[in-house]
Amino acid sequence: MLGGLARFVLRAVRAAARLTRAGRWVMLRVLINQIRFTALQAIGLVAFLAAILAFLVISQSIRQLGRFGAVDNLGTIMVVAVIRELGPLLTALIVVSRSGTAIAAEMATNRVMGEVTALEAMGIDPYIYLVLPRMLGAIVSVATLMILFDAVALVSGYVAAATSGMALSRYTAIVLKTLSAKDVWLTLVKGVFFGASVAVFCSYHGLAVKAGPTEIPQAVTRGVVATIVAIFILSAVFVVVAA
Repeated sequence: MLGGLARFVLRAVRAAARLTRAGRWVMLRVLINQIRFTALQAIGLVAFLAAILAFLVISQSIRQLGRFGAVDNLGTIMVVAVIRELGPLLTALIVVSRSGTAIAAEMATNRVMGEVTALEAMGIDPYIYLVLPRMLGAIVSVATLMILFDAVALVSGYVAAATSGMALSRYTAIVLKTLSAKDVWLTLVKGVFFGASVAVFCSYHGLAVKAGPTEIPQAVTRGVVATIVAIFILSAVFVVVAA
């Protein structure tokens, strides 16, 4: 599988290098639709979950830390637990559950219905029309949604702190003391890798379908499971590298 996956990624990179002007316009239309579905239509869900998660974590943290007079450690919990780890992870899982399943199902359907073969017969590289726009769309969408998640989490964290009697100035000072530029670029890098994982694994397993329509749900399952495993492995790698 790893060899096939490597060849799949390499072919997508080669397709990007061969893009013509007409191919760019075709890819751009698909890319815009992918971003609209993956990012814009997921804003409400991501914002809601970010608000709930941050509110719960900060509320419980203030209560527990307040018993030991260690409320100043709230910034570490907010930045390390929510912004640096849980935010990117949860955002990626949301994208996998919404867009990853759709990508895998669409690719498998295109393969079964012969649309991939038809594109090749017309001289159109299916990787330019099918794979590249979804890779770029997933990368842009996941990175953008991660930033949105962090922003909403910070605001929701303040609401939780305010309900516990903490002033905005103190909450801001505690969080900014821990938050650094490293957390911002780390979020963006995670967005690139997580987004690419969603598109690559789901597209690969979708296009690997050969027998018929009965393989479509199996391809979706394989693509989603492989993506989730890859995301957790990447999260562990980032913890080690960025430590």
